[in-house]
Amino acid sequence: MRIAIFSDTFLPQTNGVANVVYHSAKNLAERGHQVWVFTVSGDYKKNNDDEKITIVILPSIGAGVYQGERFTLPIGLALNRLRKFNPDVIHSHTPLSVGWEAILGAKLLRTGLVGTHHTFYDHYLKHLKADYDWAKKLSWKYTLAYYNCCDLILSPSQSLADALQEKGIKKPIEVLKNSIRTDFFVPVKDLATKTRLKKEFGINSKSLVYMGRISYEKSIDQLIRAFALASSKNPQIELVIIGDGPERKSLESLTKNLGVEDKIIFTGTLRGEELVRGLQANDIFITASKTENMPLSVLEAMSAGLPIIAVSEKGLKEIVNNKINGFLVPADDTEAMAKKIIELISDDNLLKQFSAASRATAEAEYSPESISSSLEKHYQKIIKK
Repeated sequence: MRIAIFSDTFLPQTNGVANVVYHSAKNLAERGHQVWVFTVSGDYKKNNDDEKITIVILPSIGAGVYQGERFTLPIGLALNRLRKFNPDVIHSHTPLSVGWEAILGAKLLRTGLVGTHHTFYDHYLKHLKADYDWAKKLSWKYTLAYYNCCDLILSPSQSLADALQEKGIKKPIEVLKNSIRTDFFVPVKDLATKTRLKKEFGINSKSLVYMGRISYEKSIDQLIRAFALASSKNPQIELVIIGDGPERKSLESLTKNLGVEDKIIFTGTLRGEELVRGLQANDIFITASKTENMPLSVLEAMSAGLPIIAVSEKGLKEIVNNKINGFLVPADDTEAMAKKIIELISDDNLLKQFSAASRATAEAEYSPESISSSLEKHYQKIIKK
């Protein structure tokens, strides 16, 4: 198949959607398809030597409202290249400026259009200083207007698919989970390696890790407060925060106010093998975010054999099997989260049990082969129409 993928975010940006789009394109290309990606992430070619996919960079300017995001004018800037490629199917991953280019191209070329709805966009309105009920309603109207232009909608989680249907989406929706590199994110080999990795990252004892964008919607402040409570019961434990973002300075101040700054390590952004080692160096993955749909960070941590402590919200309820590969706790309940931290980190047998279950789940449900095969079948349905 000739597959044209459109996305407002792409590597080298560090977010879940950018990673999903890249790996989806790469996996499809490795399965023999011709894949072109249309995006506005202009630094990609400078940082990548992957020749299996063709990257088309559209003219753009900085969006201004969200760090690292860019905006293009959806006026058919991709059309000439798209006509040359003559795709069998177009797949849009974002409903923003590049996404509207996908809709325009699909209509003019009469090509089937698949749209993946990755997240609850109304949860990000604070970045626009528009975190109000009227803005949330407008956000959903915009979302429905966009995805009703698609022939098929894909959602990484059932919870998001259900939300779209409840809001009144008219087009068919299918659930397609995100895939992860289970051959790359692997469990640590032995205790000696774990000890060496802890030393590499300055960790002195058992530790928890969060990985992801450091932004308000991730509720990292709740995570730090829960850790502080757990630390008062078990002073040896440490917390590692992998990533960067606009809330980092305020969170560093919070650690000082809570008196745990010497027990929390901010690593900044890690990539590639260093990221894998950063996960392997720790014992538990933890997140307090209430906005997650199908977060790659959690899936990658599971693939690396980490038990999970998360809030019982959105797609996390579909990833974490409570008391099997981790614990689910109520949102914003720092005391409940602290109790589960203590319970899990104090029980080596339970850690091993949950760790094995995390790895088994990752291999069984999120491998690139199974997800890519399902995606191909969805494309074929659209092409046959």
